[in-house]
Amino acid sequence: MSARLARPPATLLDLTPAQLRIANKIAQGRSTETIASDLTITAGTINVQMKHCGQKLGVRGRAAVVHACFVTWQIQRPEKAALPDAFSDEEIKTWRMVAAGATSKDYAETAGISRNEALRRFRALRERVKADNGPHLVSLGWRYGVLDESLVEMVSGTVLPVLARR
Repeated sequence: MSARLARPPATLLDLTPAQLRIANKIAQGRSTETIASDLTITAGTINVQMKHCGQKLGVRGRAAVVHACFVTWQIQRPEKAALPDAFSDEEIKTWRMVAAGATSKDYAETAGISRNEALRRFRALRERVKADNGPHLVSLGWRYGVLDESLVEMVSGTVLPVLARR
């Protein structure tokens, strides 16, 4: 993903039950405000907990947290489903960049495109699969078999540990 040397595999730090509840809701595409209301906590608490999740998993961004939770079996992976049409190489690359924690700038630099084009590709993929946001897009990538435990190198440089099902 990046020109930097990859770090050794991350030491898995389990998320707390509260963090897992939040990560599950984020994986479903729920907004911070909706999650806060559902769990009767503040939006600030959710933001802090997600930051801590990223630190524990060695990733940045909510989409990467969701992907790391699926790879490490900390949250249940979605059931597999199929879409009627195949995904293009461009869509698959976009999906993988989102799951790896890439910003639009990271994606643009890696793909040799403009940031506007990177954002356009991200929006187009979200619209195509009806994803509410980046973390939900990652969940759908797992559902449709585009994402799996083979994506372990994150933009942050962390290499996620591939674990047997817990």
